[in-house]
Amino acid sequence: MAPCMSRNKALTHLLLPLGLSLGLFSCQTGNVHLTSYVYAYGTTWEIHLYEGEQRNLDDISSFITSSSRVLDLEASECRNGIYALNSLGQVDAHPFLLEAIQLGLKVEKDTHEAYSITVGELSAAWLTALEEGHTLERETVDNLLGKAKGTSLIIEGEKVTKVGGGTIDLGSLGKGLCLDHVASYLKEKSITKYLINGGTSSLLIGENHAADGKTKVSLIDAKKKAFYAKNEAISVSSISRQSYEIGGVTYSHIVDPRTGMPTLKNDALCLRGQDAGLLDAYSTAYLVLGEDYLSELNSKGIAYCLMKGGEVQSESQGFFA
Repeated sequence: MAPCMSRNKALTHLLLPLGLSLGLFSCQTGNVHLTSYVYAYGTTWEIHLYEGEQRNLDDISSFITSSSRVLDLEASECRNGIYALNSLGQVDAHPFLLEAIQLGLKVEKDTHEAYSITVGELSAAWLTALEEGHTLERETVDNLLGKAKGTSLIIEGEKVTKVGGGTIDLGSLGKGLCLDHVASYLKEKSITKYLINGGTSSLLIGENHAADGKTKVSLIDAKKKAFYAKNEAISVSSISRQSYEIGGVTYSHIVDPRTGMPTLKNDALCLRGQDAGLLDAYSTAYLVLGEDYLSELNSKGIAYCLMKGGEVQSESQGFFA
């Protein structure tokens, strides 16, 4: 893990280049600005508090980095995290790991088998192959997919047992679940003005110093489209910067667990709501499912915007209001 860097300064004007999925945040003039940058969940986070104290910033930074180690597939020093579960097959799970597993299993049931936490080995094999400029043989895909589908988890109190040879990967929900805990902490401390950027794809937005408290969010995957947000979580799954073209076919970093293939019809899905953990997982699952299933999100109180080729393909009513 990279060291955490913190600093205090008076905020006059801040422009945060978010790049990959969401775009630019522009925060208006204010007084207090506490900032920390931490490396966690495989990306650099930006933590901005526009009220509160340095110890609040330190608490948040510490939780983000420590929770990341719990779900890091390579964090061998975490004795009750995901690495230990995959290696040993059984672990007295860290509370955050247990919560993440339960969330993943819930989303699996909710999303027509378009989401799976057991396809870690298949996803890794696809990524390696695509980075080397080739695709996986169908036989290899079928073998790894069969292993994933033949893997299950048994939860008994705090003890979790993995049955089968598949690899558990919770990367598609970890940042969102982490943000849920951060949101609870901020509420407990009565901090309402903040912006937490989990590497551009998972965001927690409170209020800023503008008259209406809102922050402008621009979508890179839908050119010239933007919306204003406050007191909500935002999650984006996007293949636009994580895709490979081989033989005229575009392959992504997201594997459809129904077919074992990383080929999707759309480029990105942005979700807005209150539960960052669900948004993180749902943005992946519903990008796989595609447009025909998006209406299900309405009943879950989640706003959506589906994108392809730099244009909006489908959006829920009032998404850009």
